[in-house]
Amino acid sequence: MELYRLRNYVELALEMVADTPTIRAAEVCASWGGHQLVQVQHDTERPSDDVRALHTHTTGGLSFLVVLAGGEGRTVGFAMTDDELTPESLREALERARHSAMVEPRTLAFPRPLDDTPPPMSLYDPQVLDLPEDDVKQAAGEVMDGALTTLQEAGVVQQLRVRGAVRSQYEHLVVGNTEGLLASDTTTGLLATMTVHLLQAQSRGYGSQVTTHRGDFVPYDAGVEAAQQALRAQGSIVVPGDDYEVVFGPRAVAALLQDVLLPALSLDTVAAGTSPFATQRGQLIASPLLTMADNGRLPGLLGSRLMTGDGLPTSLTTLIEHGRLVGFLADAYHAQHLWEHIGAVGPRHGLRHTTTGQSFSMRPGIFPTNITFSSPEMVPLDDLLAPIVHGLYLGDLWHLTAPEGLQTGSCTGLIVGPSFVIRHGKLVEPVRPGTLRLQDNVLHVLQRLTGLSTTEQPVVLATRQSLVLAPEWRCSQVHVVASH
Repeated sequence: MELYRLRNYVELALEMVADTPTIRAAEVCASWGGHQLVQVQHDTERPSDDVRALHTHTTGGLSFLVVLAGGEGRTVGFAMTDDELTPESLREALERARHSAMVEPRTLAFPRPLDDTPPPMSLYDPQVLDLPEDDVKQAAGEVMDGALTTLQEAGVVQQLRVRGAVRSQYEHLVVGNTEGLLASDTTTGLLATMTVHLLQAQSRGYGSQVTTHRGDFVPYDAGVEAAQQALRAQGSIVVPGDDYEVVFGPRAVAALLQDVLLPALSLDTVAAGTSPFATQRGQLIASPLLTMADNGRLPGLLGSRLMTGDGLPTSLTTLIEHGRLVGFLADAYHAQHLWEHIGAVGPRHGLRHTTTGQSFSMRPGIFPTNITFSSPEMVPLDDLLAPIVHGLYLGDLWHLTAPEGLQTGSCTGLIVGPSFVIRHGKLVEPVRPGTLRLQDNVLHVLQRLTGLSTTEQPVVLATRQSLVLAPEWRCSQVHVVASH
């Protein structure tokens, strides 16, 4: 469905709201999007299992969020329709929203429109909206070619298990409300992933490519990256648990952010009383080397978009500046209700990120767009490693959790990925995946940062709509334990 038609349905829905006297205020969200997914596999032990399957899916619909008159802004109902959009289906959804209304703990007020200057270049690619299936299949073949060619050049052709996928995705989103706001946006994305498993060597590698524009997409490189990592990880050893000087790789940094740090910097956890940073705005929470921001308008990055799920403009939000906490991730709802406690916060993160692509089916939650880093002393990786006499390079972290609660900062996660012993400033023996666990406190990790690399590796987060442009982090001390 084209964007203008989706806007017409939102305008029609708002007219229906205006004709319903029992409704005090309302927000209408409509979205329409789809994805194409090609999965590839090459298994030398089970050649019959090799596949190249194409899956396509389109989804769309519209939802009403209504505030009923007489409830002081607290009686709120929500309902949606994912049937064919017609005046009849919209009326039925509106009635369901009215009848489902329940009392909320806080008053709900919808935002007014804000002035916005569009970025100089488009953040989405029209070519991706109509990408031929053959192009997606070809890209999947390129991912596989990148992996197999790299392995063949290294003389590795047997006992392989290679799996990958290429995804093309797009979405039209329209949000309107009874405060006069009516905004729309289109996003596109191309993602390639590859995993290479060398069965005899018990080593694995992972590679990825992600962008918003077809002309910038090089899926072959994802296969090359995965194969190179698997080859480097051969001959892994088991090392004892201890306190080490550590360099977190880009994927490990992204895991720390996704599972611990970004939730702690979100206003919903502040409101719930579970954030360790609720009363620390303006205070030093990390090494002065660290500046971290969220920027929703960087061209070519997957998280970039013109507007939030509240219908408000995205922009730059600095979260940590030279180690000091200066901002939070916020949606319009929490920014409104917490401003007396923490001050003004730009509501630039009220996004409707669902892995199903059904943005219309949820109320805005708090999600990052593109997380970026800067530091006055960022150096190449070799220089970051150079001072370390004996330490560890942690490639990735799986199943990262906060077992004592997010508020404590304590976290634990399995160390996987391309991890290595660091000896006299060099990466030497690979560490066997799954034999060590990180067991430390992210609040302490932030204070112990001693350097960041100039690496900017895009790492896609779980929703496939947010991204961390991740460097390596060097930390003076991190506690790891043997994993059983």
